[in-house]
This record gives sequence, structure tokens and C-alpha cells, in this order.
Amino acid sequence: MSSGGEKRSNLHKAAQMLREAARRKADLAVLPEMFNFLPRRMTREECLPNAEEEGGETLGVLSEVSKETGVAIVAGSIIEKDEDKLYNTAFVVTERGITGRYRKNHLFSYSNIREGDVFTPGGAPAVVELCGMRAGITICYDLRFPELFRAEVMQGAEALVNVAAFLEETGKAHWMPLLRARAIENLAYVIAANQAGVQENNFKYYGHSCIIDPWGKVARKAGFGEKIIFGKVGLRRVQEVRERLPVLKNHKQY
Repeated sequence: MSSGGEKRSNLHKAAQMLREAARRKADLAVLPEMFNFLPRRMTREECLPNAEEEGGETLGVLSEVSKETGVAIVAGSIIEKDEDKLYNTAFVVTERGITGRYRKNHLFSYSNIREGDVFTPGGAPAVVELCGMRAGITICYDLRFPELFRAEVMQGAEALVNVAAFLEETGKAHWMPLLRARAIENLAYVIAANQAGVQENNFKYYGHSCIIDPWGKVARKAGFGEKIIFGKVGLRRVQEVRERLPVLKNHKQY
């Protein structure tokens, strides 16, 4: 998805894409980081007016779409307001409503982007039930911290979902190697949704949303631009790979 600074427009686009995914028989859909509002500048002054509490407009729209279509949604991330704090939060939305939440733990600091000036870091890992599998949720920069992914796998995750706004500069060098590494070392599916294209803030986002299997094979991959990709994710494949290569059984804490 390619988001901008107009929340209503982003929400409309997201709902259209989710309905298209449902028409093509998707059970699960994943949206990228800050899919409903992508700040032009990473400042509290710009983010605060576009922050929402849990019962806000964005999650209301996604709940309606999920009830209408039956598709479970990892709602990329939104700017969540909780009392006087802001969080970069991914919500899981199903027909039953909000069934999970993960607040970004590792806040990005690169060039003139300082997420720590705006957001409060989250806490514990988040592992949720999604379409018959247990999935760990992470956001963008978390990808560089393998301990978080391993913690989710040790809590039972069979798939690892990363929602991102990876820039082109770092994406070209690091996006696919990091995603494949997280899949290989954890013998888990990795499902990654990234912002795409050149945005209103003049940043170039890398795109290349993808699905990687537990052996590290890239099963599906988008290009630089906006695209919906589809793929099959199954528990049997995870079990097969983990039985073949018992990395997790041999894992030691140091």
C-alpha cells in the first residue's frame, strides 16, 4: 500500500484493497505500518491530531470490513493515543472485533527521523491466533532485533508478521536479507507488508511486500510499487521443517 497524509483517503483505499483481497478468497490480510496516516514529518505536533484511541474511526472501519468479508486483518499500524502517550500500534481485527494488539518496541532513529521523540515504546511481545496459526506481530525496525522474534516463537508463534515503512535506501540493502534471516532462524513463515513508492513526505519507500516460507524461500514478492500479493501459509509446512531441522529444540538461553 502507498499511504499519504489524508486519513480518509487512506482508509478508503485500505477498505477497497481489503475487499479485493476478500473477493480473491483471502482469509488474512496485512496492511503496512501507518497505513491510515503517514506523517510528512515525524513530530508530535503532526502525529497527535491524527492519533486515535482504540474505539476510533480506523478500527471501526476495519471491524466493519472484517464482519462484512470474514477476512482477518493485521491493521498495519496506526498512531494510538492512550491518555497522554502515543504508541505506534498494530491491531488485529477479526469478525469478533479487536483480538490483539502490539505496540512497537524498538523506535526508529535514522537521518532526521526520531520516533523516540514522538512515541512511547511498547512492552511485551504479542502472539495472537490467526486463521488456525499462532502469529507473532512486529513493526518495521523491530526486524533488526532477532531476540524479539525468537521470544515470539518460544511463545508458540508459527508465523511472524512484520508491518513496515522501510525506506528505499535501507530497504535495498537490508529488507530481504533480514526477512529471510528471521524466517530461517525461527523456521517460521514471515509475512511482511511494506509501504511502497514515493510519498507526500518525499521519502521513497521500498515496497517489496512478501511472504517467505519456513525454509527461507521467497514464496511471493511485490515490486517497488503498490500491489496486493497472495500466498498460502500452512501449519503443516512449519511442522515439517521443524521436525527436519530441530533448531528450536536445540535452542539455549545465554
